[in-house]
Amino acid sequence: MLRILSVHCERGEPKLAQFIHRMKPVFISVFCLWFSLAANAELTLKEIRTASKDVLVAYFQSNVIISNEVNTAELAAWRLNGQPVKAISKFVTEADACDHHIYLQVPVLVNGTSYTLRTPHGERTFVFNEERTFCESIKSNQSGYSALSRVRYANFAIWLGDGGSRQISGDLPSYKVIKQADGKTIARGKLQSIGEDASSGDFVYRIDLSAVPEGGPYKIAVQGYGCSHPFGVGAEFSRRLGFVSFRSLYHQRCGCPIAEPYAWNIKTNPCHTTVWQVNGPIGEARLIVTGNEPTFTAFGGYHDAGDADRRTYHMDVPVTLMTTYEAFPQMFTDDQFNIPDKFDENYHIVGKGNGIPDILDEAMWGTMFWEYMQETNGQVHWGTETKGYSPFTTYEKDSTRFGTEVLDPRSASFASGMFMHMARLIKPYNAARSQELQKHAEAAFAAAGGDVRLTHKLYFAVEKYLLTGDEAAHQLVKDLSTNASGYANTYNGAPESFAGNGWLASYFFSYIVARDRPTDPLVVDRFKAAIRAAAEKEIEYLAGNAYPVGTPPNLRWWGSNTAQGQYAYPCLLQWSLTREQKYIDAASQLMDYVQGLNPIGKCYMTGLGFNRVHNPHDRESAYTKRQGWGPRPGILVFGPGGTGRGVSIPAVGGLARERKYIDNLGSIQWSEFTVYQSLCFPSAVYPVLGQGGKYDDAHDPFSMPQK
Repeated sequence: MLRILSVHCERGEPKLAQFIHRMKPVFISVFCLWFSLAANAELTLKEIRTASKDVLVAYFQSNVIISNEVNTAELAAWRLNGQPVKAISKFVTEADACDHHIYLQVPVLVNGTSYTLRTPHGERTFVFNEERTFCESIKSNQSGYSALSRVRYANFAIWLGDGGSRQISGDLPSYKVIKQADGKTIARGKLQSIGEDASSGDFVYRIDLSAVPEGGPYKIAVQGYGCSHPFGVGAEFSRRLGFVSFRSLYHQRCGCPIAEPYAWNIKTNPCHTTVWQVNGPIGEARLIVTGNEPTFTAFGGYHDAGDADRRTYHMDVPVTLMTTYEAFPQMFTDDQFNIPDKFDENYHIVGKGNGIPDILDEAMWGTMFWEYMQETNGQVHWGTETKGYSPFTTYEKDSTRFGTEVLDPRSASFASGMFMHMARLIKPYNAARSQELQKHAEAAFAAAGGDVRLTHKLYFAVEKYLLTGDEAAHQLVKDLSTNASGYANTYNGAPESFAGNGWLASYFFSYIVARDRPTDPLVVDRFKAAIRAAAEKEIEYLAGNAYPVGTPPNLRWWGSNTAQGQYAYPCLLQWSLTREQKYIDAASQLMDYVQGLNPIGKCYMTGLGFNRVHNPHDRESAYTKRQGWGPRPGILVFGPGGTGRGVSIPAVGGLARERKYIDNLGSIQWSEFTVYQSLCFPSAVYPVLGQGGKYDDAHDPFSMPQK
């Protein structure tokens, strides 16, 4: 590189020469660093896997990211039982730090036979056992299928990295499901062809798991090919998934200690409690806080994503939690998710067990911040922001100053319904708190005035009528009820729209299930029709893809390919109203996607699965990783689609949309998340799929002896 730049200098480019002179020490440092990394690289052959009956996978892990670190240049250097392999292809991708999947074309493997694989990086003797040798082509939910669903499956698809996709040659193989503890066969079947799938680029085959009973862990063994990762059905497997997902909200809290015995000791004191009164324009990381502005103290709400701003969009979190509680009240209890709910006046943790269901406690935490953001005239700030971003460490060490953004009628509009909803649900537990929230709601609605969104106007009217019995509010519900049909057109849109004209089911669902006030049957039918229309639309999308991604090809927003919780939500609500099996089946299938039932076989939620996310774009995860704990659990990253940077062979730009992903911290379209896009709906849906209940996080069902 230095030589090339020197050639340019010799051709009479004085500015470039000066630049080279100044930068030469930097270039030398970079090259020294590169050679140092190369010298200290640790490349390990971790496992011999399969991708097909005649394709072995030499799976290497490295502590450095060098795409060609595994030497595949000479075919003769790769030998199976002394014979050169027939062909080599590869899949190289960033992980912890880099994974190298080397695909080797070999003679058809024979079950129970011993083989010796020689590579340029050492050799390994192994026995091919279709019940024990992992087959990358089997894609399953690695956490827990819901026992509520009667449709459970894994997909089978052969993909050889830069060797592309491949169909099964000859007859389709049979498979069996075995219990991991004793090898007992639980179910049998034969792969069924689904066909070529444009969204993934795969030739997909289906493995039916509907006959597998609740329990586990199980494995799928495909005759002649190998076996899946372990998986479970229902029981502790599903409860664990609901527990981890729900608690992602606690981990994301702002102004709250995240500490033992509720979590790892990430921060023992509340963070970001001082807010500077700037009233600056809305915009990410562009708000200048001098430190000379007036300040006030605020608690509650959530860090937005990998950064720490709090935004109006976050209101969909408490709103969704409250609706989920109303739809499934029997599934949610106090002390269910091991979150603190007793605090002193400065929100240091005192304990837990306040008698209020944890889901309402979490909704209150999300609601509370917006009370601090409301001025005495009822107007509400858009949120808090800063200039730039916080450092990658625990927020307890973050000295970044956050200031208020402008007072925005959309914030007051959205908050009016949220405050009234919370006032109604908290009333049986704390009547005085209910009265406070009702006053906040009335003031916000008045402040929004003529700028109140139609969506939020209906939401406010529904909740006010159900709380107070106000007939003027009831009439407003009747007058606006036909507009709820818009839900089917916006339920799967970018969540930012819910602060404007996008419809959430929460804006009218309470009226459907109301028991304490008279309701208009015609209005109830309109609202039910809106839920059903969205659910039916989602079922069509689900059927249109081989994997349960649940989106049409033209749906594009950050995180849209892992937003199955949002897509599943109308199906879940429809099932709550009718108990029609197809709706819970659809919701369950959609939620299998991010747990590993996807083309990459990746569990996109941190802390779960066997093929995990290692590098979420999250500041406090950087801290927990340095402690040796791994990323904060429960973060659902944006996942595949879009663009980014990082090392990958083949290059992701040429891959189908569901394969465009690199586990690279700096590629925020893949590795970041938000509390309102990524964590909100899964935290509500997974506990329902797990049928409520309490999970003991001291006992991992995948490591416990199974009966």
